[in-house]
Amino acid sequence: MVPAIVSDIIALPGWNGPMLLLLAKATLILVAALGITVAMQRGSAGARHLVWLATLAIVLLVPAVTAWVPPLRLEILPPVAQTSNEVSPSAAPSAAVESDRKVEELSNASPITSAAPAATEANSGFMAKLDGISLALAVWAAVALALTGWLAYGAFVVRRIVRNAQPLDTQDWLTPLYEVADRLELEEPPRLLGSSEAKMPFACGFTKPTIVLPSDCETWSADRRRAVLLHELAHVKRHDLVGHTLGRLACAIYWFHPLVWTAAKQLRNESERACDDLALSSGARASDYAEHLLDIVTSVRRDSTPAIALAMARRKEFEGRMLAILDPELRHSKPSRRQSAALIGSLALIAVVVGAAAPAPRTAEAKPRVATQVPVVDPDFTPDDVTPEQGTDNSIDRAVNKSVDKSVDKALEKTMDKRFETSINKTVAKAVAEATHTTINTATREAIREGANSLGNSLGNSLGNIVGTIISGKSEPKSDDRPILLA
Repeated sequence: MVPAIVSDIIALPGWNGPMLLLLAKATLILVAALGITVAMQRGSAGARHLVWLATLAIVLLVPAVTAWVPPLRLEILPPVAQTSNEVSPSAAPSAAVESDRKVEELSNASPITSAAPAATEANSGFMAKLDGISLALAVWAAVALALTGWLAYGAFVVRRIVRNAQPLDTQDWLTPLYEVADRLELEEPPRLLGSSEAKMPFACGFTKPTIVLPSDCETWSADRRRAVLLHELAHVKRHDLVGHTLGRLACAIYWFHPLVWTAAKQLRNESERACDDLALSSGARASDYAEHLLDIVTSVRRDSTPAIALAMARRKEFEGRMLAILDPELRHSKPSRRQSAALIGSLALIAVVVGAAAPAPRTAEAKPRVATQVPVVDPDFTPDDVTPEQGTDNSIDRAVNKSVDKSVDKALEKTMDKRFETSINKTVAKAVAEATHTTINTATREAIREGANSLGNSLGNSLGNIVGTIISGKSEPKSDDRPILLA
């Protein structure tokens, strides 16, 4: 089912397909991060915060990863159905007749009247599509600009509060500030200010970290001051303000995606719990720290801390933090460098694979194609060659086959005449020579036979005459024998 859905998304026209594919990739990354953090529930809050921070950064970089990383072809989509171009012999004549009819209709139609409806329909479809795209982009841009403006307004409010605040530079505040900064190994302690506009302690400032406390902080005990400073300086040490702002920007861009809002919320919760863990690992007692936190939260009826700042606590996320602080089985240590590197490397690998993934249709199995013979119509064939009995499809087929046979015969005659002529000439010449030789031999034998017969007859006659003379003429003188013999 999932490959079919992805195939439908890619098949969408225009920008819808690529944009929805990017959205699907971002969703897949968020789901993977959610699964990782669920598996790490008994782990440290710092590790889970790192997972959500890397995830939101990757979600913002998904378009760039998709554009820059070479695509990874994944054949997970259903194979594309291919249209067969084969023409059956029985369908060829009817298709040819239909094609001729359509060509005749197009040739008789007016070009202007036939092209005008098609152009109008294409323009109307394009304008409707353009209107839909413009409306969607306008809505997205309006909401994104509104959320970004809300963040900018929050930054303006924070700047105004900081500008109007009073510095807390007395020894009662500087001593615990330097003590906590040394315990957290901060190179330089942040500014410490007090303001009547602040209801909840918060940290702010990218380039120059600042901690702003409410005006009633002068009544706090030394332990509460130390606990509050531990939590707020933990934010400064961990650079949580960068991750907090990154989450707000991700929500402004992906305002329509519920998982992005969930990720930003989890990022903030885990950052607060990680700061609690750092405060507890720095020497604060869990029960005392939880009590101070509870008193501060319950004393504030309406929190007006700007969204761009990191407030110490919020009512709706306070219960989970209290349970985590008082649970002795939870780990309150920060992740090691090796664990942090492994988490970041795994998320980066997931981001590269998902960002470079290019779903493609599977290769269809080759099916045996049945060879079909397309009839070759004789150019000399005319409708007059069709008899009246050929009014059905079978009679037309027979007529076409007849024309095909005629064309084949003509082609064979043209291509084979010369070869056959040469071969036949050789055969005929040989046969004539043999016949002539036979005739000459026969005439010679007849002449010899006639000559022998004539010579035999002459010799027989001569011998007969001699014998007759000898028998009949014994009384004649011998002197007369020579003439007779000569004769």
